[in-house]
Amino acid sequence: MTYQQPPVPQWPSSGQQPPAPQWPAGLPASQQPSTPQWPPVQQPPVAGPPPVAGPQPVNYPPPVRVEVVPGTPYGLAVLGAPKTASGVAASALVAGVGSVLVSLTVWCFGVAGAQQGWGGLVAGAFAALAILLGAAGVLLGWLGMRQIRLAAGNMTGRGVAIAGLVCGAAGLLLAAVGLLTAIVLSAR
Repeated sequence: MTYQQPPVPQWPSSGQQPPAPQWPAGLPASQQPSTPQWPPVQQPPVAGPPPVAGPQPVNYPPPVRVEVVPGTPYGLAVLGAPKTASGVAASALVAGVGSVLVSLTVWCFGVAGAQQGWGGLVAGAFAALAILLGAAGVLLGWLGMRQIRLAAGNMTGRGVAIAGLVCGAAGLLLAAVGLLTAIVLSAR
């Protein structure tokens, strides 16, 4: 004996509901399930085609090129890769902003400790850190712009690299002037 699968009913796709289930006629009236007596709520008609079940299509970007697979009628579509951000440029911005913040600390300690005589010493310690961070910001900003230029349009972040370079240079300048001011104020 072989198993035969029952036929699957096909419902029209025009929005009609499937028919109510048919109960066997041999059941007594007390055992037959009750069906609702009210009319079912009708949905208002929707403009456009009825919704389609299943996955929705995805809009892929057009391929960069299509290579034919030899011996077959098929081809291989090569999609373009998205542009990447330069990590070196982001590091330049972090170092440059850090240099500006530490150089402001140089100014604060240089002015606050000028009367007690320790302003120049503490400002000098923070100035060394600010100068190192500023030099790193300038160097990494320059390297980030070079990396982006050599990537031939596949990398972004030129503005971030320039901002890191400028912040690093400003941090260098602020730290040097703050250190000189702290030494002059402490020598009085």
